[in-house]
Amino acid sequence: MNVYALLSLLASYICFSLGILIYQKDPKNEVNRIFMLVCILYGYLAFAEFGYRQADTMNEASTWFKMGSVWPFAIAASLHFFLIFTNRTSFQSRRTSFVVYVPALVFSVIGLTTTFVSGVPTREYWGWTYSVPETMVVYNVTAIWALVLTFLSFTVILLYFLRAREPREKKRATYVLLGMLAPMVVGFLTEGAFPSIGLKIPELATTTSALGYGVIAYGIYKYNLFALTPAVAAQDIVAAMSNFLFLAKMDGRIVLANQSALDLLGYTENELTEKPLKTLFAEKEKMQEMITKGIDFSGEMAVVTKDGGTIPGLVSLSVVRDKDGNNLGILLVGSDLTDHKQAEEAHKKEVLLKEIHHRVKNNMQIISSLLSLQSRYITNKKYQEMFTESQNRIRSMALVHEKLYQSGDLENINFTEYITDMVNNLVQSYGNQNITVNMEKDHIWLGVDTAVPCGLIVNELVTNVLKHAFPDRKGEITVGIHDFKGTVELVIADNGIGIPEGIDFRTTETLGLQLVSILAEDQLGGEIQLIRNKGTEFRIRFKKEKK
Repeated sequence: MNVYALLSLLASYICFSLGILIYQKDPKNEVNRIFMLVCILYGYLAFAEFGYRQADTMNEASTWFKMGSVWPFAIAASLHFFLIFTNRTSFQSRRTSFVVYVPALVFSVIGLTTTFVSGVPTREYWGWTYSVPETMVVYNVTAIWALVLTFLSFTVILLYFLRAREPREKKRATYVLLGMLAPMVVGFLTEGAFPSIGLKIPELATTTSALGYGVIAYGIYKYNLFALTPAVAAQDIVAAMSNFLFLAKMDGRIVLANQSALDLLGYTENELTEKPLKTLFAEKEKMQEMITKGIDFSGEMAVVTKDGGTIPGLVSLSVVRDKDGNNLGILLVGSDLTDHKQAEEAHKKEVLLKEIHHRVKNNMQIISSLLSLQSRYITNKKYQEMFTESQNRIRSMALVHEKLYQSGDLENINFTEYITDMVNNLVQSYGNQNITVNMEKDHIWLGVDTAVPCGLIVNELVTNVLKHAFPDRKGEITVGIHDFKGTVELVIADNGIGIPEGIDFRTTETLGLQLVSILAEDQLGGEIQLIRNKGTEFRIRFKKEKK
């Protein structure tokens, strides 16, 4: 076994060990997970390299080459790692993931099934190695793709290093940059520069990856590179917070907007960068004045979306200053008040509706009182009864609004409770102390549009019983209400003298019974049945309205 194969085997072991070691340090950290994936891929490739370097025959070497055809995934995963490490949002896009990993898959499949990527194995002094295929189109495309991704990885890390200001963040960038440079430089020399001038030397990029990722792993253990630092925490908090946030220069131009701000206003990050902060608010002049004068502000202010719409917001604007009191920039944090405003508006409507029910009830009680006063000056008993009946009708409707006012539900009332109160009031108003009232009731809630006509029906029928059914002023009234799977049945029965057979309640000249027929059949869309058996019994059935 040659020494170069042993180097590959050692590199494989180191890569596998580093990946597992870093993953166990913090399994929940996404950077640690991606780092482990990269190490495992390079460890696998180093093992495949070990296999074909010490192979005895071309066929055996070719098999190991096929096993190592997944190398494009290692380059793609490396870029993925560097993007996540530098907190770039690019990899949150499915399009970016597609552009990076799909070509890797295509090139891997081509490498597995053809010789267009790695050529046929050739033997050199360090063992078997790849060759340039006769048809170079796919080979060149693959090489260009690999170079582009490597260059992107280097650029991302280099920019992160150059922009780092906080010392600990600078060390993070230094170790990762050094760790990347090692395999990149060695790979460029051994697989590009030296072969181009005819100098044959073993390809050492995969082997050197163990050294590079070892440098990164050393930094992790010594400086906790992937631990939560204030700078990283600040970036993560800003990115994850639900409130919208803007950072602006002292001239008011935006330098940073978090994801919540982008989602709320409909902009992209590039569209908002360098855009005047005042243009995002309905009160532009007020916002500009606060920015110019460096005035801290907290209060409601509408924000303007990309399409010109406005969203109510609660914003807090403050000037960021250094330890010497010098102004560094503007920080604005805000929250969307749309749901709050809608809830506030709904509450106002609820209060208003409650007040309307209260006033309607009061007005009806005033009318009822006026009728009561007026009836005192009427000597004709027939007219007095007419006034009393009208007064009870008004009370029955007023009681609906009173129950709605007292209820937490302003659209439906507890009809069972309602008719109990109304029947007791009617009995008291006629002074029939020897009348027994039996209530047979289910627990039923009705909407106001059904409760009013239904209440008038009960009022008319009970009033009719109290006036005509008991000449001796003694008897029983049964009031029932039941719910049969969406059909409401209202029953008013008595054991009085009954309605004579020859009288049709639909054509009688009595206003009350005519009103019952109209309300039950026309307004409620129900049916009414009169049963003459040991007194009088009215059964009214109608469909319960759908909520």
